[in-house]
Amino acid sequence: MWTGSTSVRSTSSTILAAEVGVIRVGLCLALTSAACVRYQPRPLDPTTHTAEMFRRDLGDSALVAAVARHAGRPGAYSWTDHQLAVAGLTLRSDLRRLRAEWHAAEAAVRTAGERAGIGVQGDVERRVGGREVEDPWVVGISGVVHLELGGKRGARLQAARAGVTVAESRLIASSRAVAVETRLAAAALVHALADAADASEEVRALEKVHGLERTRFAEAALDASELARTGTEIQNARLAQAEAEHAVLTARAALAATMALPAPAVDSLVPVLGPPSGCGSLDSIGPATFTAGAVQRRTEVATALAEYAVAESRLRLEVARQFPDLELGPGFVWDEGVHRWTLALALPALLGSRNRGAITEADAARGVAGLHVAEVQDSILADAGMAIQDCRGASLELVAADSVVAAAERLDRREREAYARGETSRLEPARAELQLLRARRARRAAERRLARASLELERAAGGPPSADGQWPDPRQDPSTEASPR
Repeated sequence: MWTGSTSVRSTSSTILAAEVGVIRVGLCLALTSAACVRYQPRPLDPTTHTAEMFRRDLGDSALVAAVARHAGRPGAYSWTDHQLAVAGLTLRSDLRRLRAEWHAAEAAVRTAGERAGIGVQGDVERRVGGREVEDPWVVGISGVVHLELGGKRGARLQAARAGVTVAESRLIASSRAVAVETRLAAAALVHALADAADASEEVRALEKVHGLERTRFAEAALDASELARTGTEIQNARLAQAEAEHAVLTARAALAATMALPAPAVDSLVPVLGPPSGCGSLDSIGPATFTAGAVQRRTEVATALAEYAVAESRLRLEVARQFPDLELGPGFVWDEGVHRWTLALALPALLGSRNRGAITEADAARGVAGLHVAEVQDSILADAGMAIQDCRGASLELVAADSVVAAAERLDRREREAYARGETSRLEPARAELQLLRARRARRAAERRLARASLELERAAGGPPSADGQWPDPRQDPSTEASPR
């Protein structure tokens, strides 16, 4: 009688303990579920960005405020190339994507540093045959602890941090490229407008000469072939004028595309170019100093070095993976009324190839990354050398154009003086004036090539100078930027 009541009480206690354990496990699962991040769908409508793109305008108050923080407040239709570059940095979607990739790389550092969580494993058994026992239940619960060995976590963190450097370098490189491309596009528009004005002026000068030649031809003082030659020149000049007007339209479209604006937004824009100082700086610092500075400043070198660090850390990770991880499983077992504690040990993948293949592959990839650094440096040296020679050539061309203008001015002055003395007709001064016009047009073209060479030299040096406050920080979202740094 006593034994039976004891068995009933023991069985009841076991059932009660099991129920309490189930409740505790349920509460733990509920708390764990409450702490989980829930998936939030974010459907993308591609028409939204298209509509926003077509609404963009240089008169937008938010855009003007963003530009004013770094480059001064622009006029209604008069923007400097610096202001246009800042606007491009604000509007370009590729910079937003690169900024998001940089944030994603920073988030990957946290992922790489995470340690394996502690798990729980349980099992329940019940005797259904054999001898009669007081408590037929066997309940076991154990923890699962995963310990990484060999420095795997450190290698992952090193690779992730190098990935942040790669993403940051690409963001900075793209922002500098956008700034230079926008200024080049603005310069191309200014030069196209000037070339179109010069072409129109040349047509008017040729028509004036042609009118005077017709008068001389009527007086039988001019040959018909000369009159026909001038008529052909007029037709060619009008064709050149049409080509120049076409170039203006193309330059406007290119500037709008560079700034991520619709083409109608720049229809009335007349950019104002800053003084070209790039080529002039070579005389003070020297080509050798410039080239050395370009190698140090160009972000392509930093990107290549960061990619080498990624390859280095991946090799380190593959070397660490040849060491097996350790898994511990401390537990407690209720075995038919008997309490026991257990400790399980495991070394997965203890035997095998020791990761030789992956190590060899990662080592070869590291060698490729090292050679890529040298390749990037060679490319920068060649780019800087070409930019230096382009500046020298443009400077020599401008000097030659100055001499041509001086000769044309002397000829124009002599012909005017001769006409004033009554020695020649009005045709000779008109022809000299046309020649002077063409010489001055050639000089302006040389000035434009020198200005473009200066911008190319600035690009070869690594982008615009990073003066405080003059350019926005590419790592900061322009929509959240509140004040200049």
